[in-house]
Amino acid sequence: MRKLLPVLLSLAAFMGGAAGGEMLRRPAAPVEAAAGAPEQGHDATAASPDTAKGGAEHAELPASAQDSPQADHAAPAGHGGTGAEGGTAGGHGASGDVPAIAWFEFPQQFLVPVLHDGRLDSTMILSLSLEMPGTARETVHAHEIKLRDALLRQLLIHANTGGFDGNFTSEAHLRKLRADLTAVAQGVIPGITAVLIGDIGRQER
Repeated sequence: MRKLLPVLLSLAAFMGGAAGGEMLRRPAAPVEAAAGAPEQGHDATAASPDTAKGGAEHAELPASAQDSPQADHAAPAGHGGTGAEGGTAGGHGASGDVPAIAWFEFPQQFLVPVLHDGRLDSTMILSLSLEMPGTARETVHAHEIKLRDALLRQLLIHANTGGFDGNFTSEAHLRKLRADLTAVAQGVIPGITAVLIGDIGRQER
């Protein structure tokens, strides 16, 4: 009996342990199932990867890009119209504006003989230009020959009255010459404002 007692105790302990393990194993299944239920519910309600990705991209877009389609469509149209109007206005101003002041230079010099006692003493050589409003440029070009004739007549009068004698380059002499030439030019085209002397020289005989 003493020899069987340890064997019986071991067997009883083994049976008790097996029974306890079985009892512990049975409630574990519902616990695991219960623990797994929220995960299944979460998986069922979670958005798909593509949907989540799309949502993230939408959240990262700037506020202006999330506006209504009508606003997105109206912005490029307005921008394009403004640019076209701005370009048209700028081009018209660059090519259509008339300068306030313009100049015309006679392509050929004026040769004025200076006579003394009926003999050719020297020849005056002058380069003249006209100052005018920009709107009179075409008129001056159209009347170039008439203007040249009128100015040459006045230069001959100036030479025959002693205007090119002595110190003809003094300011007083040149001021009178400019004033006389301007008055003659304005008789042809009133819009001319001044006659400018570019070069003046005397060639002795």
